[in-house]
Amino acid sequence: MNSDKINGKVMARVRVQKYRATHRRIDYAPSATVLAAIERHLAAGLDNCIAGVIDQLIDAGDKAVTGNGQR
Repeated sequence: MNSDKINGKVMARVRVQKYRATHRRIDYAPSATVLAAIERHLAAGLDNCIAGVIDQLIDAGDKAVTGNGQR
């Protein structure tokens, strides 16, 4: 393996470690209906990553359940 590939892998690992230091990991397997909702949001271009879509859906659900529409 050449040094560029090694350096790239090390840099990627460092980025992940920095991200994980401030972002909690939650292992999650969505149900078929939830996965369909996530895929609809991705297809609509509302966010470009699954984590962002899940954040949006959870935030919207929290606001709908609690009635706290203003945060």
